[in-house]
Amino acid sequence: MRGVALGASANEDAELMYDDIESASAGDEEKDAFGDARAVFAMWNAMVGSSVLATPWAFTESGLVLGGVLAVTMALVMAYTSSLVLRYGTRGGHEDLASMAAERLGPLVGVACNVFMAAMMLQCVVVYCCVLSTSVYGVVKGLADLLRGTTLNAGRSLAALDVGAGSGWAECTNSIRDAFKCWNPFTAIFITAAVLLVLSSFKNVNIFVGLSVLGPFFMTYLLCFIVFKSVVAEKPVAPIAPVAAWSTAKKTAGVLASCFFSHHAVIPICRSNAKSKRNSRNVLIAYGLTLLSYSLPAIAGNFSTEYVAIRRGENGSYKAANFLRVFPPSDFYTLSAHAAVTLQFLTMVPLLLFIFRTQIVGLTPNVPTKVAGVFNFAVNAFAIAVGCFCAAHPAIDIGIIISKFGALFGFIFAFAIPVAVHLKSRAAASRSWMNHAVHGVILLVGVALAVSQFTP
Repeated sequence: MRGVALGASANEDAELMYDDIESASAGDEEKDAFGDARAVFAMWNAMVGSSVLATPWAFTESGLVLGGVLAVTMALVMAYTSSLVLRYGTRGGHEDLASMAAERLGPLVGVACNVFMAAMMLQCVVVYCCVLSTSVYGVVKGLADLLRGTTLNAGRSLAALDVGAGSGWAECTNSIRDAFKCWNPFTAIFITAAVLLVLSSFKNVNIFVGLSVLGPFFMTYLLCFIVFKSVVAEKPVAPIAPVAAWSTAKKTAGVLASCFFSHHAVIPICRSNAKSKRNSRNVLIAYGLTLLSYSLPAIAGNFSTEYVAIRRGENGSYKAANFLRVFPPSDFYTLSAHAAVTLQFLTMVPLLLFIFRTQIVGLTPNVPTKVAGVFNFAVNAFAIAVGCFCAAHPAIDIGIIISKFGALFGFIFAFAIPVAVHLKSRAAASRSWMNHAVHGVILLVGVALAVSQFTP
């Protein structure tokens, strides 16, 4: 069935959006309840990811009160534009955001949508590589410290991994020139790249799909880790910016745009739950849970003694952008958090690379079968190389990447496309100046958010 006709009446439009009030049989209600819970959980899982480690940093940039206001505002706006995707995409019979954009706005917009979707997948790979390499380093370093502390023999046998105190080892520094001499952060980056190249070469990704179901468990564990280490394990301290920091709040808004982005997932998730008449409500519930999942660790993290000390120190913004870098990995709880991230991301990155390859293949002319393997390897290697370069560069942190590109891709997929589709679809049915004004304001907010990330 095709999407809502461009000339649909206002009553028909309202019926599409608010058909949740229709009754259903008791048996159907029970089935729908299970499907609704699964849909809510899937959308929550699509939104809550590695950005949670950057939320304390983000709320420091804006101040806690202003950060909370921005989070609620962004959640409401994103939930509304997601409902537009639901209205015109899922209930319009489209397979994805690009096909919706192509039909409603023209084929060139559909192609552009696929191009930016590929770029967004590359950005996701970059962020995950940065976080993964940090956790790979933390796992080995933490285990070495723990083993050295429990047995002298183990400590001697791990002499090559002896991180010692201060900035590095007695005969080895934490610089790239010593990456193959001993275990340092650059060693972890090279190891991460090699492992990802191997894993991404698997033709059958079903094993990664199966393991990805553990993702929500690992994310929940990270949320609990941040809250516990911040306000339970140690005495809380006064946050750096308790109220507002207007000059850098744009970074927070950029991160939040990434946190609340689920528009690419709304269509496939709600299509699988097409029999339910409560998908609009499911979207709102998923956004409410996501708001809670990001706000709690963001606020709690700013009361952490370790976080505040690191953030106030030299190069503090870079170090504190990943909350796991705040604590020594030899701490058992921190080590377990590094291990959780490592296990989860080793299953997630190959899936992201698979989606990235699929997008690239769809945008390129038919690749000859005899060179398809080389082509796929080259695409994987390019994405991993970009990710590892960003992980190794001292001036690049995940906070900067998430804020800038979260705002950019958020503008495209969460502001521009849903609003443009809505305005064009309603043009023949309603020429209300209020409708155009409200959605024009939403679009301008998206433009301002994206432009602000790339201006002084």
